[in-house]
Amino acid sequence: MKKVALAVLVMGLAAGIGAGQAFAQEKKVEFSLNAGAMTTLGEDISFAGVLLTLTPQVDIHVAKGFMISPEAMFLTDIEFSGVVALPGVMFNYLGKGFFAGAGVVFPVSITDGFGTGSLLPKLNLGYRGGHVNLTAYLITDTAAMFSINLVGASIGYRF
Repeated sequence: MKKVALAVLVMGLAAGIGAGQAFAQEKKVEFSLNAGAMTTLGEDISFAGVLLTLTPQVDIHVAKGFMISPEAMFLTDIEFSGVVALPGVMFNYLGKGFFAGAGVVFPVSITDGFGTGSLLPKLNLGYRGGHVNLTAYLITDTAAMFSINLVGASIGYRF
């Protein structure tokens, strides 16, 4: 429970600081809804199955070319047998038509009781055009860095 409280506090502070700076500098705040798929990559379990994802995200532009993006990724298998949430926050560099960033997510099982994991690093790279986001990402574990990963792609619409 302490981990959950700490993660919520960190995400809230990051979002609050980002929102405060964004409004003080009259920067834009955008909301997007992303849908995609992910799978495992590494060791003996590569491409073991497909997970479906749905991710609401807020992009808070804190400076020219940089944004903080709190998100809440929800994932399930193809049979919809359970749901895991990955709330997190990303710090992204925004170029002309692309973005790249890094951050952390916090796994929370919300199906068979309430369970949590440890903070997981996340890397992303994507394309931004018009109102569309195309994103590729990697989520790994700090204990077995880059040996067991979740990799995925999503398409989203920015409002």
